[in-house]
This record gives sequence, C-alpha cells and structure tokens, in this order.
Amino acid sequence: MFSVWLKSSSNQLDEIKNLIHTISEQEKTDYIDPHVTLVTNLQTEESGKNYLDKIVKNKFDIIFNKIQEGTTFFQRLYLTADDNTDFFNSVIEIEGWPSLWTPHLSLYYGNELPNSFPSKSFDNIIPITVTFDTLGLYKTGPIVSEWKEITTLFLD
Repeated sequence: MFSVWLKSSSNQLDEIKNLIHTISEQEKTDYIDPHVTLVTNLQTEESGKNYLDKIVKNKFDIIFNKIQEGTTFFQRLYLTADDNTDFFNSVIEIEGWPSLWTPHLSLYYGNELPNSFPSKSFDNIIPITVTFDTLGLYKTGPIVSEWKEITTLFLD
C-alpha cells in the first residue's frame, strides 16, 4: 500500500525525533519518522502520484498542543492540534476526503501504550510549532521497518 505524508525539513522536530527514538528503543519497536499522513490505503504507486497532484502545495505552520492516546496500532500515542484548517485545506481537492480523518503526528505505534513513558511526561514538549514544507509518497503497509520513500516534493 502507499501513503502521502506531510513532513518538516527543519530542526523543529529534533526533540520529538529524539523522544520517538528513545521510546522505540525502550519498547523494542520500529522508529517512526515524524509525519502527518494526508492520504493512506492507496493500492498503487500511480494512484499515489495522482493524489500528490491534487494536494495543495503550500507550506504551513501547525501548533500541536495536545497529546492523545488512541486505541489502534497506528494511532496509539500522538500529537494533535486544535486548529487543523491548513491540513484540511491541503486535501480539499480530493473528492470524498477527508471523511473521518483526524490529522495527527504519531509518537508511538503499538497494541498498548508504551510502558516507559506515561503521556504526562510529554507535556514539556507541547505546544510545538511545526512548519510542514515537504510532501512525500511512501510505500507503507503493516510492517513499519519496510516503509520506503518513493518521491518527495518541497512546498512553496
């Protein structure tokens, strides 16, 4: 399967990257490169490239100000923002999207919350402002270690 991600090329996420790396080492899970998934469950690379064409190519800032604990493997522990207008505007040209999509930046994937880091320990990293300036197509699927970047576009 393929997914379209928003990423940041700045060093704004260095503290988050270090935190994700520490959690993944202690929990013995795969490292997650910080990103926000815009579109997922694409069956072919070609369909992914078609979706890339439909996404607005403007960079923007988001202030992540909440940490959430989810109930699914890929949304177990993540950051969210009160204002997701820019995320929604970036996918406005995609018919039928987003239906139930909640923009988020994952900190940890798993069946349970990480044992080593209760959510209150993340409070010192939020709020955090992130400039999203990169759009990428990734080969994804159930095995995180096999995810691979296909193409990257820098946003204006």
